[in-house]
Amino acid sequence: MYSGLIRDWPKRVCFGPGSVRALPRLMGELGAKRAGVICGKSVAGGPILPAVKAALGPLYAGVFAEVPAHTPYASVVAAAAALKAMNADCAISVGGGSTIDAGKGVVLLAATGGEFAPYVIDFGAKGSMERAPMPPSPIFHIAVPTTAGSASDVMPTAGIRDPAAKKKLLFWDERMVPEATVLDPELAVHAAPALTAATGMTAVARAIETLYSKHRHPISVGLALHAARLLRTALPRSVEAPHDLAARADCMMASIMSGTASINAMVSVVHAIGHVVGGRYGLQHGISHGILLAPALRLLLPAIGAEKAYVLEALGCAPDGSPEDAARAMEALLRRLPLPQRLGEVGVAAADLPGIAAQTMGDYMMANVPMPVTAADVEALLRGAL
Repeated sequence: MYSGLIRDWPKRVCFGPGSVRALPRLMGELGAKRAGVICGKSVAGGPILPAVKAALGPLYAGVFAEVPAHTPYASVVAAAAALKAMNADCAISVGGGSTIDAGKGVVLLAATGGEFAPYVIDFGAKGSMERAPMPPSPIFHIAVPTTAGSASDVMPTAGIRDPAAKKKLLFWDERMVPEATVLDPELAVHAAPALTAATGMTAVARAIETLYSKHRHPISVGLALHAARLLRTALPRSVEAPHDLAARADCMMASIMSGTASINAMVSVVHAIGHVVGGRYGLQHGISHGILLAPALRLLLPAIGAEKAYVLEALGCAPDGSPEDAARAMEALLRRLPLPQRLGEVGVAAADLPGIAAQTMGDYMMANVPMPVTAADVEALLRGAL
């Protein structure tokens, strides 16, 4: 018998080729009048920013184009100051997860008068996700994702990196979900193959970890299963044929499906390790996720019994196959993508593994593993990926 709560769901989702042109209508529905665009240098230096500016027309108030990967704290503070100077009442975040998380940080700073600390989740120190509730913000947020899969645009979470402490500041609040998201595959075609692959593997990880989550339920399984099916074929296709709009659209849809599934059932060890190595090494989540999924499947898939058939089906295996079949299928998918295949390739040394494992055990995602897992189990998983 299932029990639980379905509480997190996308708000407005506008999708399809050319849907960026719906930005003025979406702003009008919100009552917003001045749009401050937030993006990184690659978006600002290519054709995407001009398309967004053209869509906004007289609603465009300016751009902050200095968001780097991993959303460093200082860049969020600078973006908030820039939008305040523009007198913007709507943040339009254009890019991948780092940029969308920056938009969430800007909205949070506007709501709190510049305070971050009371709203940070510190599960390791507090033993729970206790944090102050975010107040209403005077700034709306519309997300325009341009990659294959952060799903930050439909989720109440954000990660902002503190480079000095070498860790991610994690946030979770319903008010962080953008008021609207625009899924335009015509913008996604400009994402480079490696970026497409890395962000897409994050979506794959959300789908797979939802399928073996301790808190899975029929709605999360349905969304995650079809998301994984779509990504298994559409993600390699998006890398191999970047201008395939159907493949790009499938990745975008699969991303928000996996995001909605995972936020309502939760993910576990792969994401928990991703938080740790992302903070320590500045490593993009999709890279660590891609490397870690196969050993995680070997460890965790036996714990879900007959429901492992869903994971096997999603990965193109026979439903009566084994966890090893699933792991090998995941490794085969990773080999089709221009991503590192092992942790050793991205600077993780064997001597680092005990510390990573110990820190992982303090991550709040570990409450969702489908079986008891120790630090030794996590270290063994890491060694299997080294």
